[in-house]
Amino acid sequence: MTRDIRETVERIREPDVTVTVTSPDFGPESLESFYDYQLAAFGVLRYMQRTKPEWDGILLACFGDPGLYALKEISSVPVIGIAEASLSMSLLMGQKFSLLVASEKAVPMMKDMVNQYGLTSRLASVVPIGMSVLDVEHDKDESLRRLLATGRRALEQGAEVLILGCAGMTGLKSRMEEELGVPVIDPVECGYQVLEMMARQRIRMSKIGLYRSPEPKPIQQSAFLTE
Repeated sequence: MTRDIRETVERIREPDVTVTVTSPDFGPESLESFYDYQLAAFGVLRYMQRTKPEWDGILLACFGDPGLYALKEISSVPVIGIAEASLSMSLLMGQKFSLLVASEKAVPMMKDMVNQYGLTSRLASVVPIGMSVLDVEHDKDESLRRLLATGRRALEQGAEVLILGCAGMTGLKSRMEEELGVPVIDPVECGYQVLEMMARQRIRMSKIGLYRSPEPKPIQQSAFLTE
């Protein structure tokens, strides 16, 4: 999945931009539950604190946006989640959007996320394709077949814009738009393009409220062991 994300970003980035696509050394192989999200968020935050990278912007390339607000709190540069970027962009493209997600488990999770972003009134549906995240990544042909079927169902449910609800679905947008005749948002493409625009325009996040940086405090070190 990291390779596919890198290929997408390298394809759309401007020539004068250098991009690092990486992943932390700690976390689940795929993110399909809130438990997975919390582990991944810890891995990302630890990576940031250990490496202290000097980037002009940061893209969190998981559609659940795990740990996004914490990452915004500790960063002085723009930080974008691919879900928040995709949802925001869809508002400019049509009245109602639908999320096409991997598994049944993702349906209530995505509805919860849309509600947190205050966009429930613009949500037409969340439709699963009945595959695990890893299966989506490993079998793009079957993923596309199922995405087209669920996309047609989402259009019947009132969607005007379709959002691919998993970073592993990147690269399928064009073929879906050709088949379905409606706008489809690739979250990796959308998130990166929003981030590059913000970095070029020197747009910064407000640090006086929601994303105010936390006060420094000691972190207790202890061992956590499981059998």
